[in-house]
Amino acid sequence: MARYLAIGNLASKNVWDIRFLLTCPEVEFLNAGPGRDLFARQSRPVRAIVADARRGAYDLVIAGNNGFPYFNPRKNVVRNVTNLVRKIVAHPNLLTGWRFPYARLGSRLVGIDMEDRPILDNRWFSILEHSICFFKRELPPNPCNALLYTSAKTEDSGNVLHSKTFQRWLKKLRPISLGVEPDVCREFSNLNAAKKTDVFFAGDLTNRPTRHSGLKQLERLKAEGYAIDVAPMKMPRADFLLRCAQAHIVWSPEGYGWDCFRHYEIALVGSVPLMPSPTIQRYAPFEDEVHALYYFAEGEHLATRVRRALQNRPRLLEMGQAARQHVLTWHTHEALSRYVTNEAQRARAETGLQD
Repeated sequence: MARYLAIGNLASKNVWDIRFLLTCPEVEFLNAGPGRDLFARQSRPVRAIVADARRGAYDLVIAGNNGFPYFNPRKNVVRNVTNLVRKIVAHPNLLTGWRFPYARLGSRLVGIDMEDRPILDNRWFSILEHSICFFKRELPPNPCNALLYTSAKTEDSGNVLHSKTFQRWLKKLRPISLGVEPDVCREFSNLNAAKKTDVFFAGDLTNRPTRHSGLKQLERLKAEGYAIDVAPMKMPRADFLLRCAQAHIVWSPEGYGWDCFRHYEIALVGSVPLMPSPTIQRYAPFEDEVHALYYFAEGEHLATRVRRALQNRPRLLEMGQAARQHVLTWHTHEALSRYVTNEAQRARAETGLQD
């Protein structure tokens, strides 16, 4: 049986880098976050786990964000040193990630960045250098852009390509999705509700100009006689997903990143997500007019897509069921775990690297 190690921040429910691996029985966890392991998954002392990693006991080591305050070249020396001292004094456990022997893992290291930002921060550079492949959720269509502004010489993508190091790293980048939480899958994957509305939306509008624009289009559709259900206030998840299931189409604007849980949860309950044109590379993407609908930000394209789609509501029912199956096939935590481990093994085979 394969043996994997996942190292990262297990002390925060808001850090998702390695949390999807909780469903993988082959994985042991090492907490390199700032606090106590909230998931209670680190079963052995740090020293014993690190010793096993050094002697090559793991078939694969999957590294997420460890939270260590690495030097940031966009800040001055005083701010960097102050930040380092403050965080290490408050959270000595952050030294676990800094001391971890990434460089000694050969081709067994994989990186995972699930953050909203499209730029790969400098703290990932050690993992990027030594990994066989690196998964990034908000991976730009031009992967060079993931390395912009990481140094004084990378203010455009052309300069990124002048670096031999960056050229090597770019070949390692892979997309990945947030996917759907296991408890959501268990509770809502069989939800079947009669369709009561044409379009549903629920979400925060504060400081979201694109959402204000889209909402105005929904209001105009409502004035035309379409059944539009809008709930701008936050609601319990069960209520939200029920109202998603009752709609033919659910508007799913991007959150802090393009990829968000909402896309997959809408599909899970058998409705069609209406999403902005993607600004990232995607893993196992929803296909337009097969599982989902996409719209452009310009003009009235959101409303145009809705009007056209609602001319064939039976087809929307079929798309909703196809979307549900797509999520269950590709975007559960179990599926994401298989994707990461299989892709890592494939990359090792293609490069011919041996440990």
